[in-house]
Amino acid sequence: MNAFTNPSPDWERFGELDPYWAVLTDEKYHAGKLTAVSRREFFQSGETHLDWVIEMVRTTVDPAFSPERAVDVGCGVGRVLLPLARRCPDTVGLDVASSMLREARHNLGEAGVNAELVLADDALSRLTGTFDFIHSYIVFQHVPPGRGERMCAALLERLRPRGVAALHFTYQTPLSRRQRLLRWGRLRTPVVGAVGNLAKRRPASSPYMELYEYRLDSIFEMFRASGCLSLHLRLTDHGGLLGVFIVARKNG
Repeated sequence: MNAFTNPSPDWERFGELDPYWAVLTDEKYHAGKLTAVSRREFFQSGETHLDWVIEMVRTTVDPAFSPERAVDVGCGVGRVLLPLARRCPDTVGLDVASSMLREARHNLGEAGVNAELVLADDALSRLTGTFDFIHSYIVFQHVPPGRGERMCAALLERLRPRGVAALHFTYQTPLSRRQRLLRWGRLRTPVVGAVGNLAKRRPASSPYMELYEYRLDSIFEMFRASGCLSLHLRLTDHGGLLGVFIVARKNG
């Protein structure tokens, strides 16, 4: 779904061409198929997810959890950002694609909800201040692990003492050896991607959605180094894409 800084223009293109489907890859969210009903379902799924996250936080690390300043990392068009902004007085949406942020701004205005929108880079150079809640879901799976870990470490540095991080990482992708070789070629040689798109009867310049696996030992060490010593995990499975949703509270 939504990615962080990417050397290709793919996520900017997703935001321009098919932003809702790029967040949730269900056929009914494609630009040509999105209806008023499916759009409501899309945003309701964000409400449902955030309710689940808050319940998990309150039952594992903080029964009185009620954040004052929060950031939704990889916010896309605002699926989770909107309900988060309704619950938190100071909310930031962070995304690599300015096209996604434009759609998020429209959705915030339509819903009468306020949030700051920030364009992301690897250094988080535009993100200011600290937070007592950092959230990201189905995002890091689209970020190369080395870069994703550096960005996540920088986010955890911005987590206030006794603040809560709720972050999702994938550790196994359902790709065959052939698919992995094709991905390798596509990421390094644009013509491979163009040929692959034409073979699927898509425009040659169609964007590509990357999938990556993270080493959980590296993720756990990143949390430990940041002062988050007690982790609470829920395993996830999105069509064979296996991941872990981690809730942690920073010592302080």
